[in-house]
Amino acid sequence: MAFIVKTVKTVRNNWKKSLAAGVAVYFVGRFAARKYNEDLLRREFCKEAKKYGKVKIGVTDKPRRIIVFLNPASASGGAVKSFNKNAAPILHLAGIEVNVVKVCYYIVLFSQTKPLKPTLTLNAEHPFVGDNITFTCHSTIQRWPAGYRTSHLTYQFNGKPRGVTVNNKLTIHTLTMSDEGKVISCQATDDLQKASIKSDAVTLDPYYGPDNVMLEPVHTALNVTKGNILGPINCTATCNPKCLFEWRLNRTGTFVDVLSNETLVVANIKENQAGIYRCLVVHPLNRTRLRRTDISVNVQYSPKIESLWLSDKNETYGSGRHTIYSFNEGNHLTITLRIKSNPDPQIVINSSLMKFPKLHYTKRSDDFTTKLPSLKCENSGNFTIHASNGIAYGDKKTVNLEIKCKPRDVKAELKIGTKVDTDVNIVMNVVSFPTPTVTWLRMTEFVWTVLKDKYDYKHNISSTIRITSKDDFGVHGIKICNTLGCIVENITLQPGDKPEAPLYFSVEKTTSISVNLSWIVGFNGGHEQTFSIQFKTTDSDQATKIVQTSDTKTGSKVYYILDQLKPDTMYHVMVLSTNKYGNRNASLEFKTEGKMMGFLKEESELICFKRPPTRSSPSMSRNGSSCMIELCLFRGFESRIAFISLSYNCCCTSLRTSCCFV
Repeated sequence: MAFIVKTVKTVRNNWKKSLAAGVAVYFVGRFAARKYNEDLLRREFCKEAKKYGKVKIGVTDKPRRIIVFLNPASASGGAVKSFNKNAAPILHLAGIEVNVVKVCYYIVLFSQTKPLKPTLTLNAEHPFVGDNITFTCHSTIQRWPAGYRTSHLTYQFNGKPRGVTVNNKLTIHTLTMSDEGKVISCQATDDLQKASIKSDAVTLDPYYGPDNVMLEPVHTALNVTKGNILGPINCTATCNPKCLFEWRLNRTGTFVDVLSNETLVVANIKENQAGIYRCLVVHPLNRTRLRRTDISVNVQYSPKIESLWLSDKNETYGSGRHTIYSFNEGNHLTITLRIKSNPDPQIVINSSLMKFPKLHYTKRSDDFTTKLPSLKCENSGNFTIHASNGIAYGDKKTVNLEIKCKPRDVKAELKIGTKVDTDVNIVMNVVSFPTPTVTWLRMTEFVWTVLKDKYDYKHNISSTIRITSKDDFGVHGIKICNTLGCIVENITLQPGDKPEAPLYFSVEKTTSISVNLSWIVGFNGGHEQTFSIQFKTTDSDQATKIVQTSDTKTGSKVYYILDQLKPDTMYHVMVLSTNKYGNRNASLEFKTEGKMMGFLKEESELICFKRPPTRSSPSMSRNGSSCMIELCLFRGFESRIAFISLSYNCCCTSLRTSCCFV
């Protein structure tokens, strides 16, 4: 800070000297800057001249020469020095031969040459067939000094062009393809009839197209299978110059770029590559000039079952990806299948449990809907859905249908023969889903076992009961229930054994030739029983008699007269009760009475008769059933004396009467 203050004081005290020093510094700086700029300019000119000098001259080209007329007295005698310093090095670097001619006087030259080579320009620069084009020919005359005598040029167009020429312009209207290849040039002639050399020729090459856009092979629609190759499809067009080709695809209403090539090839084509393929042909120099052609590509593929639904008018069963569906028997079901397929598939439903009729489907988008036939519990199981359209093997989906129903279709032996003190196995088959519960309505202490059969809707139910007495025979109710309802089945347990042996088998009365027997009827074992009597004497004679009786009810008493016996003889007698299962018996022994002395002789004859009584007979039973009457007569010594024995049996009433007549 002190230095600055000191400097300011010095300038203030010596202002004249300071002003003179400032002016001197200004002019010195300006001179130095000009010299520096001149040096930079010379350097740039030298660089450009060096580039120009490196360009090779053709064998037939003339060398580049220049003549410089230099007046040494000009520029106060500094012209030569200035030329050598500034111009000469640049000309030498450019490869130009320089001849310097020094003159002592000013010379005025007048120069006039023939017109320069014309330039031929075209408008429009890139003409299309149908456009109007204009050629413009332009040339100049080199005259020196400038302004010495005015010049007038005329122009001629060569190449037999058609069109209208006005001054230096040639206009061709409505360019056609026949104009292609015409070579047009122009030439200028001045007012001294000096003609220029011809201009560079312009060959007409009108642009056209795109036209005749076609596909090879020729198709408007094409089917291709997924995974195969689409193409090659070649797009051709007539264009000059060659047009640009673009392939675009429209899948959802908007075209997107696919390929920039003439040939369309899609390897391993997929479903999402189906749609309208468009070949767009564009002229490379004017993109507003375009043509197009379309081909519809339909990618076909094997069906794929994505999901399914089962529903009725009130409920939908399961989601789209379930494999097990449960519903009640009797529901009218609709099945909806979501299938990705092209073309539409044929759908078949198979089951080992039933034969499906041909089903008719309605389609909405990818959903196929049909009504199923009425399904029962017995149809529960696996169902296979096969969708096919002729491509590959199609697709399969297996679902398990659980059809619920209340218990029914009980299969069992409803009448079972058994006997007392026996275990009875009850086995039944029932259709029910879900699994049923089973209870006895009479014998609650016995337990049922429920086992599932091969199928979920079939069940084997079994129980073992003990028959402890005759009271256990009869009808037994079985209640079978599940969540949908109950049913009651009745099983009859009936006796199925040999009949019980006759009870209280005894002798009521004996005579010399007969015996009255009686017994109580035992339990018949559940089936009709008959009675027979076997008897024999001590000398092993044996006979069998069938007892005729209509009252075999358990507990009833049966009477039977065994006659034609020998007097004073020991007999062994046995009564048998028989049914289809076998027989049981009871036996006893008795002895007939001796002969009746005084009435009978050895030559006496015994005569017996049997017949049913008449309705008016006092021997009729109270209930009107018939009784059997047996009449026996003994005749001896000249048939004068007879012994009569009368007996009959009716129900539980027995009457015996013996009389003697003389």
